[in-house]
Amino acid sequence: MNERKPESSVDQALDCALTRSLRPPSRSAAFRRGLEAAIARSGQSDHALLRAQFEREHRQLISELHSGYIRMSRGTLVTLIAAAFASGIALVLAMPWLTENFGRNVVLVLSAIGAAVALACGALTWWPRSVLARLLD
Repeated sequence: MNERKPESSVDQALDCALTRSLRPPSRSAAFRRGLEAAIARSGQSDHALLRAQFEREHRQLISELHSGYIRMSRGTLVTLIAAAFASGIALVLAMPWLTENFGRNVVLVLSAIGAAVALACGALTWWPRSVLARLLD
């Protein structure tokens, strides 16, 4: 499998940290014996061909996973940029009205609105994963 080479010391540090924290699961000797027995029972006479097929499927799955990750990260970036522009435009349009109605307290009002939006976004992200949501379903 072609893995990308780290370009900077930050990438290398992240790779090292991930390697330390995401250890592969341990496999017992019985697992290896069971795997070899399953391969022997499979009826495939050419184990090299079977291995090549599994490796090809693995590469295809990794490629699909990587392309899905790229699509997701691009979608997230587009959403973030669109939200930033939309909030900037909303602020430009609402600032005269907010200043007229709240005067010097407009900064506090904007901070409160930002905190409320952030809490709402956090709650919407958290809710599907929460135990409470599963209990209520």
